[in-house]
Amino acid sequence: MTTRQIIIFTLALTFLMLAVTTARAENCETIRFQRGHSSAAIEGVAPSGSALCYQITTAAGQTADIAISGVNMMFSIEGVTDAQDKYRFTTEQKTYRITVSQLMRSVTNEPFTLTVAIE
Repeated sequence: MTTRQIIIFTLALTFLMLAVTTARAENCETIRFQRGHSSAAIEGVAPSGSALCYQITTAAGQTADIAISGVNMMFSIEGVTDAQDKYRFTTEQKTYRITVSQLMRSVTNEPFTLTVAIE
């Protein structure tokens, strides 16, 4: 391969990866609390090679407590924090995206429980 072909191939691969990541991020599951509750626990299984996306809409000035349990599990909140197992912050009026994934990639899927409380 020539240098030009390698550059074109690399750019094409990069754009493909961005498209897949964007498509995956658009498929966020909305977290909704049961009537009269201010928290929810989401049980799931994190695949070995990708992340799961959840979203929650908050009002300004609320306190969000987010935690994850499970072996080798973490979450990130877009624009707020990365790679946490628990995190507390004061919210803005917006929709937050929470991605759940394995901290260190495993060859197996890993079960988890994500707990989200908004007060």
